[in-house]
Amino acid sequence: MPRKLSLAYAAGSLAALAACLLLWLLGREGVTGWMGVSLPWGLDVYRLYPRLTFGGLCGLLLVLPLASGHLYLRSLLIALAPAAYILLVYFPRAGRGLLGVAYGPLTPLLVGLLCLLWGLAAVAWYRLVRG
Repeated sequence: MPRKLSLAYAAGSLAALAACLLLWLLGREGVTGWMGVSLPWGLDVYRLYPRLTFGGLCGLLLVLPLASGHLYLRSLLIALAPAAYILLVYFPRAGRGLLGVAYGPLTPLLVGLLCLLWGLAAVAWYRLVRG
């Protein structure tokens, strides 16, 4: 069990790094600005550390037996947890409104897509290293 947990945490953290890199790339290339979304997108330690830690903790969901035979369904189910937390808890507590609409009207869509990418990457990596 400790091996599964550590692999799940690592998969979630690695997937969070991929999502952070994509957000950074989208911000640097002006895509987030074009979308009207003003999410902070830097790659400094103050942005990466909490996101990688949160991604790792959410990665622990990988040990649950949710649709284990279906890669895409499993990815979607696992991605719902961090997306719901970010949009319904984190953003409102940070004063950015329900669903983070203070960052822009397309923020929920961007967060959902980034969480879906996170879910796909986490499940794929977990399945790869678990054997």
